[in-house]
Amino acid sequence: QAVPRIPFHTNSFQIQYSAPFYEQQDNILYSYYLEGFDKGWSDWTKKAEKDYTNLPAGTYTFHVKARNNLGNESVADKFSFVVLPPWYQTGFAYFIYGMLALGLAYHLYKRHRKQLLRQQLKHQKEQHHLQYLHQLEIEKSEKEIVKLKNDKLESEIEFKNSELASTAMHLVKKGELLTRIKDELQHLEKAQANEAELHNLKKIIRIISEEEKNNEDWEQFARHFNQVHDNFLILLKERYPGLTAHELKLCAYLRMNLSTKEIAQLVNISVRGVEISRYRLRKKLGIATEVNLYQFFLDLPSLKEKEQAAQGSYS
Repeated sequence: QAVPRIPFHTNSFQIQYSAPFYEQQDNILYSYYLEGFDKGWSDWTKKAEKDYTNLPAGTYTFHVKARNNLGNESVADKFSFVVLPPWYQTGFAYFIYGMLALGLAYHLYKRHRKQLLRQQLKHQKEQHHLQYLHQLEIEKSEKEIVKLKNDKLESEIEFKNSELASTAMHLVKKGELLTRIKDELQHLEKAQANEAELHNLKKIIRIISEEEKNNEDWEQFARHFNQVHDNFLILLKERYPGLTAHELKLCAYLRMNLSTKEIAQLVNISVRGVEISRYRLRKKLGIATEVNLYQFFLDLPSLKEKEQAAQGSYS
């Protein structure tokens, strides 16, 4: 037999019952018990009905028994029924609730994730900005350090060039002095009649001539110059082996960025003579007229390195 199913909106109802003792209805007592709701059997009563209101959803079994005036009890009878849950407590409703809860949870998750992403992006932007500022500070510091080093290096080079120029001028002055002394002694030689004195004068003139031919001062200058300018004269001689000593000196003075007038004083020739020497040097080195000689000599070490690198890659 199918169990009756009572909709939730009709969960208030009355159950009526009776006993088959027709001749003794006034003396019949009843006791009932609603399994699933009551805690136990009720007291005996003459009422043949029981009202239930607002029963919760669930499965119930109503038990009832009768007793006559002689104290004889009947066998308990029972009746089962189901109070259906309200629509908002049905499985479909719970499914909807679950879907809504999942949707809400997903929405909250997405919202929280977006907030996290925004915070991460903001943090990343701040970090990038800080890194950019830090990099700028580093680059600024590095540039300042490089500038200080370059300034110091330039100052040292200028100082050493000044020393080299002073040394070169000293050599020139020394040569001029020896030449004047030699000229004076030669005049005295022509006017001297005493053989002993004449012999001494010739000896002194010979010593001065030998000193003029002595190349030791220039070699010392060249060593000092190579130390200051990264073996410039050695590289130049290797690249252009046909250069004369005079041309090497001219190249050294040009590398020191001396003016034509200063070079003329050092080599004891006219300004025009220096210009002619520069022109001949250009032709010998194969340098075009639009190329600055100082810049050419300045780039000579790096040019040598490039050639060596090219040869290494080719091999």
